[in-house]
Amino acid sequence: MHYQPGHPHGFCSAIWMGEVALCRALHDPDGLVAALKARTAPYPPALRDALVRRFQWEVLFSIENAELAVPRGDSTHIAGCAYRALACIAQVLFALNGAYLINEKGTLAQAANFPVTVRSLAGRAAEVWRQIGAAEHAAALQMLRVLESDLQKICRVS
Repeated sequence: MHYQPGHPHGFCSAIWMGEVALCRALHDPDGLVAALKARTAPYPPALRDALVRRFQWEVLFSIENAELAVPRGDSTHIAGCAYRALACIAQVLFALNGAYLINEKGTLAQAANFPVTVRSLAGRAAEVWRQIGAAEHAAALQMLRVLESDLQKICRVS
């Protein structure tokens, strides 16, 4: 993961594969883009496993870091950690569904509609943000813990 301005989740190198998979070549006389694109389908199981391994653990790690900031009332840190937890949930759900995540914009809404997803993801994520906005930090983080637990269950059966 690398920092990228305008992309608070960061830049994951798997994005390049997603860009190739989803692109529409406007000019490819030698078939180079087509050849690369052919390597992106079906979604590689090794990529799925690597992304789940890379991001699943970070959901709980982010929540636990946010919980450390609750006694200090550090809303910015709590919100940042909550964002990271939700972004990592999206990464895992995209991987489990064999979908390429090329940027974080709209990913939770998209992940909420996947065949393999966390129940009521969009509504629960919205409630996390409402609670954070109302300084109900402990409640928000508890809801994130439940989302993380639900994600773990999905990962065990997928």
